[in-house]
Amino acid sequence: MDISFYSRFHAPLESAYLEEVLASGLETDGLFMKRLLDCADSLYPGCRFLFTPSCTLALETALACLRLLPGDEVLLPSFNFPSAANAVLRHGGRPVLCDITPDTQNISVRDASNRLTSRTRAVIAMHYAGVSAPLGGLKRLAEEAGIVLIEDAAQCVDAYYEDQPLGTVGDMGCVSFHHTKNAVCGEGGLMITKNRGHWQYARQYRLHGTNRAGYLDGEAARYTWNLPGSCTALSEPQAALLLAQLQCLSQITRSRLHVTEQYWKQLAPLEERGIAMRMQIPAYARPNGHIFYLRFQDPALLNSLIPALAAHGIDCKTHYVPLHASPMGEKLGYHKEDLPESLSCYQTLLRLPVHTALTDEDIARTTEAILRFV
Repeated sequence: MDISFYSRFHAPLESAYLEEVLASGLETDGLFMKRLLDCADSLYPGCRFLFTPSCTLALETALACLRLLPGDEVLLPSFNFPSAANAVLRHGGRPVLCDITPDTQNISVRDASNRLTSRTRAVIAMHYAGVSAPLGGLKRLAEEAGIVLIEDAAQCVDAYYEDQPLGTVGDMGCVSFHHTKNAVCGEGGLMITKNRGHWQYARQYRLHGTNRAGYLDGEAARYTWNLPGSCTALSEPQAALLLAQLQCLSQITRSRLHVTEQYWKQLAPLEERGIAMRMQIPAYARPNGHIFYLRFQDPALLNSLIPALAAHGIDCKTHYVPLHASPMGEKLGYHKEDLPESLSCYQTLLRLPVHTALTDEDIARTTEAILRFV
């Protein structure tokens, strides 16, 4: 049987919850959204939340809170999915792409610091593979520069910086529930903040720039259009599915961490022989088993390994083309050589299958095939 790269977890109560919500009026912010918010309270204590149809829309909502002016800049890593950069562009800012560190593939604090200007308004820290970026250094950078720290925690449900859930350390955080993530509802996102001002602005942005949420809570006799907005509310069926998933989150995380821990142990010979580096976990990070990757010394070996594994029914994948090396990055004025660590990561990183359906036999078959080939 083939070993697939993705396979989502099926929560026991999904069907029952969906049947219940289909019998309802399907109203926005209905019963299941209220239950989902209660669940979020336990995952992210002391925070305020807005669930959105995608993490992209959560990022766009967070960027809306900054009220960027033309020419304002936002720092973010180049080794990244385009969502955060697009969110900056959609709100009139300029994404300033930064290099990464080769140990975690997360944004380099030093490189970000070197790219600060008088127009910098924020830094977006993407936590690659559910492993925390260096939030201590990034918080100091943001505080000293007087800018906002946003966590792109798309891959990070149930992952931590020290004892703090990722998404709660910065001024705002955004989490994904896309079908490729650990807990899913097809598409889905969450914006997290402890800042009341950001939450109040985002709460109106989310409902077409109106104070309708306040009106429904009895805070106003009427609601009206107050600011530029969008429609970024999560639907009730998505909320029902996501609630069922989050109620099993500890089980999901435990299963995925078992997979990544087995890969770490079984693939040690690659590192001992200088062929590839296993993913690193800094002491301040507690990951969630979202991704396990290897960084190969020789890109040619990586490129020949992928089809060899596919021939054995094992689906492994590379990852992002760095934003600075993309056609859009070129339009923004970047060249491939500008951010060497990001480019090297693109050329040498391989992701292995990680999901809750993998057996110990699947893991052993994958690692044995890699070790045999190299």
